[in-house]
Amino acid sequence: MLRQIGEFYHQGEKDDTSRVWMTCWHHGGRILASCGDDKAVRVWSLVGEPDSKLRLECRTTLDDSHARAVRSVAFSNDGKLLVSASFDASVVIYQQEEGEFTEVNKLEGHESEVKCAVFSKSDEFLATCSRDKSVWFWQQDEDEDFSVSSILQPHTQDVKQVVWHPTEDLLVSCSYDSSIRFYRYDGEDWVTQQKIDNCHVGTVWSAAFDAEGHRLVTVGEDHVIQLFVRENIDSKSADQDTWKSVARLEVENTRWPLYAVTWNSENDVIATGGGDSKIRLFKISSKSSDSPIIEHLGVVGSHEYDVNHVAWNPKFSNILSSASDDGTIRLWELEI
Repeated sequence: MLRQIGEFYHQGEKDDTSRVWMTCWHHGGRILASCGDDKAVRVWSLVGEPDSKLRLECRTTLDDSHARAVRSVAFSNDGKLLVSASFDASVVIYQQEEGEFTEVNKLEGHESEVKCAVFSKSDEFLATCSRDKSVWFWQQDEDEDFSVSSILQPHTQDVKQVVWHPTEDLLVSCSYDSSIRFYRYDGEDWVTQQKIDNCHVGTVWSAAFDAEGHRLVTVGEDHVIQLFVRENIDSKSADQDTWKSVARLEVENTRWPLYAVTWNSENDVIATGGGDSKIRLFKISSKSSDSPIIEHLGVVGSHEYDVNHVAWNPKFSNILSSASDDGTIRLWELEI
C-alpha cells in the first residue's frame, strides 16, 4: 500500500546520521524543507514525475541562523517565506528571492526551546510554541515584519506543536500536560476558546485537521489515535463553536509513542509515525459524528529509528515524506 521510492540523508552523507526532526512541503509540491540536530535547514527540489522516478535534490543549506537543533520548518501559504524554530529559543524568517531563501528576520522572546512555528492560512499571523509553556501569536505588518500580537500560557507543561485550521484563523496546540487547546482571534487579541484536558495518557505529540476543518485527529504517548469533531459547525458564537472526542483507537503490538500525524486532503488517508520506527495508515470509516470508526490499515513502512514526522505532499497526494532519527528523509508512494 505504501512503497518506498527514495531515501535521502539530511546532511548529504550516509555516514552523517544526525536526527532529522521535520520535513515540510511547499504548497506547490515541488519544494521540501527539512531540519534537524545539525542546526541546519535544507531546501530540496522534488525532481521527476509521479509516474517515473521521483528524487530530492538539495538546492540550499541554511546553516548559520541557529546555534542549536532546528525543531520545526514551515512555508508560508503564498510560498514567499520559510520559518524555522530552534532549541536556541529563536525563530528565523527566510524570504525567497530568485529561487533562493535568505534570512530576513529573527524573532526572539521565548524563554526556552521553540518546538514549532507555523503560518496561518492568511499568512497574517505566525504561531509559535515552546518548552516555556507558552503559545505566541505574531502579526505581519505592511512591511512584512512580524511583531508580537498575543502571548498565552494555557498549558502547564511543554507545548509540543501548534496547528492552524485549513481555512480559518483557528489554532490548536498539543502539550506534554496531556491536553489540547483551541484559540481564536476576537478582533483585538488571541484568546483560548476551548480546553480539553486528559486528551491522552501522557504527552499529546501531534494533531492534524481534515481538508474541511470539521474533524481533527491527535496522537500521543499512549500510542492512541483519537478523533474529534466540530460541534455546531454553522454557529457564529465562539462559545458554541466547540470540539468533542467521538472515537479513539489504541494501536496494538507497540508500547512506543505516536509522534506525528498527517491527514491527506485528497483521499482522507491518515499517516502516523512513531517511536517504534513504524509508519502506519488509518482511515475514518464514516463522516457521521454519531458513530465514526478509526480503521487501522496497517504498518506500511519503517525507518531504522524513531519516525519524528510525516507529511503528505499537497500537490501529489499519493506522495508522503518521513523524517527520522536515522538521519534520513524517505519518500513513499501510496498505492490504493
